[in-house]
Amino acid sequence: MKLKRILITLLVLLMTGTATAPAVAGTEPRVSRPGEYAGYSPVLYDEWVRTSQYLPARDGTRLAVDLYRPAVDGKPVQRPFPVVWEHQLSRASRADDGSVSLRGITSGMAELTKYGYVVAFVDRRGNGASFGTMTGYHSRQESQDAYDVMDWLAEQSWSDGQIGVFGCSNTGDAAMQAATAGSPHLKAVFAGNYSFHKYDAFNRGGIRANWGAGPTRTREEDLRNLPVDADFDGELLKQAVEQHRANTSLRDMWKAAPFRDSHVDAVGTDPWNEYSVATYRDAIERSGVPIYSFDGWDDDFRKETLVSAATLSNPSKVLIGPWHHCEYDGFDIVAERHRFFDHWLKGVDNGVMEEPPVHYYTGVAGGSGTWRDAERWPVDSRAKGTRYYLGGGATGTVESVNDGTLTGTRPRGHGGADDYTVDYSVSCPEPLDQEQTCPQDEKGLTYTTAPLDKDTELTGHPVVSLRMSSSAPDGNVFVYLSDVAPDGTVRILTDGRLRLALRSTQHAPYAVLGTPWHRSDERDAAPMPTYGRTQRVDLDMLPLSSVVPAGHRLRVTVTGADVRESARAETRPAPVYTVRRTSAQPSSITLPVVR
Repeated sequence: MKLKRILITLLVLLMTGTATAPAVAGTEPRVSRPGEYAGYSPVLYDEWVRTSQYLPARDGTRLAVDLYRPAVDGKPVQRPFPVVWEHQLSRASRADDGSVSLRGITSGMAELTKYGYVVAFVDRRGNGASFGTMTGYHSRQESQDAYDVMDWLAEQSWSDGQIGVFGCSNTGDAAMQAATAGSPHLKAVFAGNYSFHKYDAFNRGGIRANWGAGPTRTREEDLRNLPVDADFDGELLKQAVEQHRANTSLRDMWKAAPFRDSHVDAVGTDPWNEYSVATYRDAIERSGVPIYSFDGWDDDFRKETLVSAATLSNPSKVLIGPWHHCEYDGFDIVAERHRFFDHWLKGVDNGVMEEPPVHYYTGVAGGSGTWRDAERWPVDSRAKGTRYYLGGGATGTVESVNDGTLTGTRPRGHGGADDYTVDYSVSCPEPLDQEQTCPQDEKGLTYTTAPLDKDTELTGHPVVSLRMSSSAPDGNVFVYLSDVAPDGTVRILTDGRLRLALRSTQHAPYAVLGTPWHRSDERDAAPMPTYGRTQRVDLDMLPLSSVVPAGHRLRVTVTGADVRESARAETRPAPVYTVRRTSAQPSSITLPVVR
């Protein structure tokens, strides 16, 4: 068998004319596990060449593409390879100091050329050096463009017709949109930190996030994009940039769409639905394309990744690590993409799909943690919903509005309630993006447990049920779950949010993993009743997997404002929320405690 591999490799050398002997598969230990990949694919080339050009979409719009191809002696190898690509915003740009940033280099993906791949980066229409205008956000036009790109890639002499797509965040969404296009050439999707339904991600709980309104670039910034090779004087780039001036203002579009079914005349559609992957579930499932999704526990999109995998019937894998948005410190994401694409584009039997489909990290206070595998999410066989009730009394651990308790005992009596005047003065030392806010316990209601008598693992989806009233017809409520160390240090584990006028729940059209779902159509909006009548307000928190050590406490904090809100509407005078904690009207949180 070893001799056979050597002979096959020598045959490849003769076919390609490569001058230097490659490493032979089998001469190094075979490793194929999350983030590690070696010994399954020979290193065939130690060079690559980059070229750029325009490719045509079906309507004639010219899209800029960078191609990274295996090379020998500075010349591209003339044989067909699988192609992996990213639908980019800027495949190549120049900084103020003249230095050039190439997406193929910064992403590390050009390295796959060594193993016999062509790697492509295509600027989406209205972006980079591509012509056209960006209408909306991941519109059906962009999905159609993705189909055209994959057709073009598959038809080239250096392509064997097997296509994979990858991306993260904006380009992760674009990768999933490519899966909706129906291309027969698409064989694998590796997408990170994307939204399954944009309303659930960008307008979580009916509250606009502080991100998702870009890209916004001046003409001068746009002109820093690198022209394609044939555009010697940059004249074509200038023409493309002028067309970009008509791009949709995402900030204005989202502001005009407060409800899931809002229609925005400027884009001629209801953007939350038309631009969401969830809307095209049937098309993705018909394709049968395998999907590898990844995210981080410190990212706002992490539930979306899990909902996507639970909803779609496609072959799938999920990876969630201790990372911020599109970060993967200590994990070789390029190696992981390589082994996934090797399996689906080259037929390499590396066992990637024989592993448990969910690979996740369970963190511990102090920065340590453990990688784990699961056959499904939530890990139902290990996690049990444990209910904690918001209670009165003082813990002496925090100078909050009330300093209440959090216990496993249902409250008794009829008069328990906490009044809270919404404090809009929340702030953090540094600007925040998709990561967690800083603790604001002194500006809200808090409910804290006694010190835990043993290490407690929480893995799954916390669900909050408040019995509350408000002096105003609408407003926002935010709930945080924190780990409080013996020295008083607070670490927020996860959070939930909800616009009170959109508190009604409905049956979700996709898998929401046992959590309450708010349709949030315009017809669902209902003001909070006057005269202090109590309403049930149910919301979920973003999923987590964390161990709270013995001696630490758990804390639930309720506020009416968050640093990460976008376009907050402040009511004057500030609303007064009343949170009930009686036997008949208990407020609680159900935590996924792992046995």
